[in-house]
Amino acid sequence: MPSLKQSIGSGKHFSKDDICFLMSTKITVDELFQQIEVALPEMVYCAVSSIGQNEFSVSMQNGLKAKLTIIVDYDEYDGETQVEYNRQMYSVYRTFVRDDGDIELYCEVRIGG
Repeated sequence: MPSLKQSIGSGKHFSKDDICFLMSTKITVDELFQQIEVALPEMVYCAVSSIGQNEFSVSMQNGLKAKLTIIVDYDEYDGETQVEYNRQMYSVYRTFVRDDGDIELYCEVRIGG
């Protein structure tokens, strides 16, 4: 559901006309009492931005491979560490809460996952 908040602050405003899936997990127990982790994707509207040169350099120095920034409404984000965008799974390595009620999710692609 779109946010009803007014836009505050003077930063860049992004049009959230794309979709991504915030991936949370739930542990269930099967009939053999084995714990099974089930992915629960939640579709949200987002805006996608490229990683700046400074962010790319800093992330490389820390052993990360920054790919993109996904901007979603702060009220829809609940600490998820995985995001699916364009059928590609990304790991959230850093977040930034903006003044306009959105949150920036800095994402990387991890090898093998």
